[in-house]
Amino acid sequence: MPSEPPKPVYANAVNITVGPFDMVLDFGFRPPESTQRQSTEYEIVARVAMSLAHAKTMLPLIARSIAQYEEQVGPITAPGFEDFGKE
Repeated sequence: MPSEPPKPVYANAVNITVGPFDMVLDFGFRPPESTQRQSTEYEIVARVAMSLAHAKTMLPLIARSIAQYEEQVGPITAPGFEDFGKE
């Protein structure tokens, strides 16, 4: 009997830890009330670990997916990207 795919989770925070051989991404959810209290704490909802080579391979794939989305829908505003690539 085939297993069911994992249930999707929503994350609005991430902590990235890099070691000599791998990268660990702890995705978390920070509710709006914690932002109002200026708390930096959040609940980890998913952990993804991968080799550094795998992480590097994903960069252009993610960039291409976002570029295609923006071509169809319009630009996505994201803090910190206003001057990205202008250097």
